[in-house]
Amino acid sequence: MRRRFSKPKVFAFGLAAASLVFAGCTATIDSGASTTSSWEEAVGVETALVSEITVFWSPTCGCCGQWIEHAKAAGFQVKDEITEDMSVIKQTYGVPPSLTSRHTTVVGDYVVEGHIPAEDVQRLLTEKPDVAGIAVPGMPIGSPGMESGDYTELYTVFSFTESGETTAFAEHS
Repeated sequence: MRRRFSKPKVFAFGLAAASLVFAGCTATIDSGASTTSSWEEAVGVETALVSEITVFWSPTCGCCGQWIEHAKAAGFQVKDEITEDMSVIKQTYGVPPSLTSRHTTVVGDYVVEGHIPAEDVQRLLTEKPDVAGIAVPGMPIGSPGMESGDYTELYTVFSFTESGETTAFAEHS
């Protein structure tokens, strides 16, 4: 017995097949790189393409490990560099003495010092200001890796230049 196909059935089948082909052609494969939206392209904003960070920290510091987990949860791929001599790392990467904390992170062309929220790191990478890095001096309670219940003390994330000039980058409470 010979099957007959009506024009509406053939049209519906063709439309369904074309939809599948079109969907397959426009699907993106996650290669780990970010893309920009049409709005971002229109205004010239580039999203952060850096996802790997290198964290230098002391093996005796538990809060550094907690900050690393915070960074991983935000989508960063963390390269662990455990070292006994953090002062050499801070000098090598130009962290001003007044801004030091426990761990030092290198991400792209920037230095990230201390317990900085991941959204501030992402903002740094997106905005790309002309600075050497950002830092949270000390170990503020409530900052990522320094959580203590619901309490968060007010703290400032500072940007710094290679010459040591500082400016407030973000406020947190």
